[in-house]
Amino acid sequence: MDEIFRRLIDTNFSELPGLSVDASIPVPENLVNEIIQSALQGNRSITYCRLRISRDNRVVADVKSPLLPWSVHLKLKLFRSVDFTGSPKVRAFLENNILLGKLGSLFKVLPKGITIHNDQLAMDIESLLPPELKRLLTLVKSIDIRTEESKIILNVKIEK
Repeated sequence: MDEIFRRLIDTNFSELPGLSVDASIPVPENLVNEIIQSALQGNRSITYCRLRISRDNRVVADVKSPLLPWSVHLKLKLFRSVDFTGSPKVRAFLENNILLGKLGSLFKVLPKGITIHNDQLAMDIESLLPPELKRLLTLVKSIDIRTEESKIILNVKIEK
């Protein structure tokens, strides 16, 4: 069985033409934070980032950097869908500390794949994924985002 599933994944499900999947994936806050900490391993600019997820696509990020003597408290409002123009990006409005965010971007403090332009933060999904998952990202046609208290809910459409 494992060999069959590995073959399907390795060939991007080419043996399943017409594949269509609509999935709702509730991701608890603790798992989001675990993924973030894993992604930050080895990053010298940001040593800690913890998200608190609220209703109405609002997120608060507490960020620590050895470059600053204090923690940064960022309030974000997530866009309702992932931007699939070019490489897929999760976007959010910075609701506070906009100048500090711009300085972080200017001095290349932000991790690879995260940029700030004007009052918007963009996180390039592809740049954060391991190679085996990047291939599967080509099957994703849309991702809608909504939040509840302590949870992000991703509504994903996959097609082959």
